[in-house]
Amino acid sequence: MRWLRSIAKRVLPGRFVEWYRRRRAMRTYLKDLAYEVYDRTIRIELDEVEERVAARREGFYGRLVQDVLERTELVLQQLDRRIEGLSARHGSDIRDLQAEVADLRSAVTELQRVLSEVPSATSPLPARRAE
Repeated sequence: MRWLRSIAKRVLPGRFVEWYRRRRAMRTYLKDLAYEVYDRTIRIELDEVEERVAARREGFYGRLVQDVLERTELVLQQLDRRIEGLSARHGSDIRDLQAEVADLRSAVTELQRVLSEVPSATSPLPARRAE
């Protein structure tokens, strides 16, 4: 290629050679400029796309956090219901036990009353000393 250029320089007039050099330089410059502009637009578009994705991510993360909070709220409500059920059940159990204890106390006092009326000689149980 160099050999062909050197022959063209010798044979063709100087004005034509300068015109061709300017034209080639202009083509090369415009071609490089086009690649650079294209690369910049691609980078700008990538930046815009990244911004859009980030904006979508924020929306996604916001929805995700809201969903997690709603689920947590539901779990807490269920636990609260269970605790209320347990306390109600245990409260009724405690009331039942208190009533049973009261019945047993009355039965014991009734037995003590009956035993105190029975003469001590015939009692199968030994007499208790008063303390």
